[in-house]
Amino acid sequence: MKIILLLAILIASGSAWTDIKEKKRRDYIEEVIVTAQKRAESAQDVPLSVSVISAERMQASAIKSFEDVALASPNTDINMTPGYVQVGMRGLNSPINDGMEQSVGFYVDGIYYGKLAFLQDAFLDLSRVELLKGPQGTLFGKNTVAGAISVTSVNPQHEWQAGATITGGEFGNQEISATVNAPVIEDKLALRLAATSHTKDGYVYNSVRTVDEKQVNKQGLRGKLLFDASDDLNFVLTLYRGEAKDNGQGWEPFVLQPDAATVHGLFDATLEDRFDYVGHSNSDNASSSESTVINLDTNWDFGEQLLTIIVSHAQMTESLYVDADTGPAPIADWDRQTEYDQQMLEIRFTSAPGKLEYIVGAFGFRSDNHLDGDLRMLPNPAVSAVLLNALSSTLADQLAPITGPLGNILDPLLYSATTDALIQTFQQDTSTLALFTQLSWNISDRLSAIAGLRASKEIKTVDLVQDYEQTGLLLQSAFGVTEYTLRDKRNESNVAPKLSLKYAWDDRMIYASYSEGFKAGGYNPLARTADESGFDQETAIAYELGYKITALDGALTANAAAFQTLFSDMQIQAFIGNGFLVSNAAKATTEGLEFDINFQPWRGTMIYASAGYTNALFDEYTDGPC
Repeated sequence: MKIILLLAILIASGSAWTDIKEKKRRDYIEEVIVTAQKRAESAQDVPLSVSVISAERMQASAIKSFEDVALASPNTDINMTPGYVQVGMRGLNSPINDGMEQSVGFYVDGIYYGKLAFLQDAFLDLSRVELLKGPQGTLFGKNTVAGAISVTSVNPQHEWQAGATITGGEFGNQEISATVNAPVIEDKLALRLAATSHTKDGYVYNSVRTVDEKQVNKQGLRGKLLFDASDDLNFVLTLYRGEAKDNGQGWEPFVLQPDAATVHGLFDATLEDRFDYVGHSNSDNASSSESTVINLDTNWDFGEQLLTIIVSHAQMTESLYVDADTGPAPIADWDRQTEYDQQMLEIRFTSAPGKLEYIVGAFGFRSDNHLDGDLRMLPNPAVSAVLLNALSSTLADQLAPITGPLGNILDPLLYSATTDALIQTFQQDTSTLALFTQLSWNISDRLSAIAGLRASKEIKTVDLVQDYEQTGLLLQSAFGVTEYTLRDKRNESNVAPKLSLKYAWDDRMIYASYSEGFKAGGYNPLARTADESGFDQETAIAYELGYKITALDGALTANAAAFQTLFSDMQIQAFIGNGFLVSNAAKATTEGLEFDINFQPWRGTMIYASAGYTNALFDEYTDGPC
């Protein structure tokens, strides 16, 4: 009722706003153009909830990262902790797991990235960021059950341009970015180079390692070459290279049980469980990544349609070493090395504007994800005796079923039984093919109907091997992990439809839509046993009602949307006491409201406001944690 009332108020107030408008747009107001529907159009004409952060707004609002972008978009959450990246929309995100796909799809210059870690490299020389809310399965494909982020970088121009910015702040924060645009051959060939460097001292003091964690050290370089072969044909070749590294996640203990406080307290007398920017992990936590991306974007405008071909290759290597127990006692460390490689091809035909508009396309994607893991118990032999004494009662309880019948004759073997490691190799290959189309019928000057459909097929293979370095007794008792080899293959198919209806009058529009999305299934590299590894795809059905208005000669735009999304076979990662279980265990519903308003009362002044409300509930959660 509240949602309907708010929409009614907006529609009613829209009449007052538009009564005083003039026919032309104020000369300092630029219309925001987006490609949320794979064609260039005004953001106010798109019948879906989309937040657009333009380059102008990023500069004016000091938006320096995707975490800042999330703050400017309702019902959006982006967390870029070193070594881990999570993106959520409308109350849903994906757990941190190398075998699970994301719930929010991520695209840069039309390229889909199957690994969210690429998000750390994308914030460089941007034209705009579009945040599309709700399932986007028809035009954007898999892994968009919650939404999609589409990033567009600046293309080369046939004129000289140059610029640089330097910003600084506390903790030695220094950000430097520079761009150079050069016409190489007049009206034919142009080059644009953009570079960035961001360094920052850590702000979480580690009392054991006596260092400041959560440092930032990132560099990136992008080169784009534009070739205008003719008035109707152009090519844009892009090459990106980036690297990032840090010295720890800055974890702070916030719950310390008596046993944990006793054991960890032996190694750090200052240990406490409050948030005070002081960490206590003993291991040399660190993460680093290197990425390379090359892509070619071809656009050929012939007759009444535009042919677009995008081909891309991207690769990333990641190294992550963390203190798995997060405390000062040398109990467990985890080393993870990842090599990721992907190729993408998309071909689509887009019609010219008219009575009947269409988009028809094909999409191909392949990825290779290789992970080497090493979970090591008691990694420091020099202090193992002290730790074993402190853990003696716990170890005795855990190992009693195995060592009890033999009494104390196994005491000399206790060290070999507990000093151990789980060595893991995870290889997952993915191939995806899809055909998609969207038709827009402009029934009249005011009424339009849109229908879309995407048919996808995905093949995923896995080769997962887990071995103990020693006996595995404590690893099995504490974490439930076993030695196993899994070689498997899964085939998935999906059809994602979309229907929407919009009615526009003056500078106002109301729309209603129905859409579906899906997230691919896969394999859990954290599975304790082979039987627990596999999980199936997740699907979503969404309903949305929205209203958009432009008033005061374009100086004021206001948008509101009410939504409900129904998730089936939701992929859930649950900690079950001694391990992580991934399963299709749940049905869930998210519903809520989004609102944003942009106002430019006079030249050089911009006022932005947005708000969002989401109510997310499990409708069914089989075997969920209590």
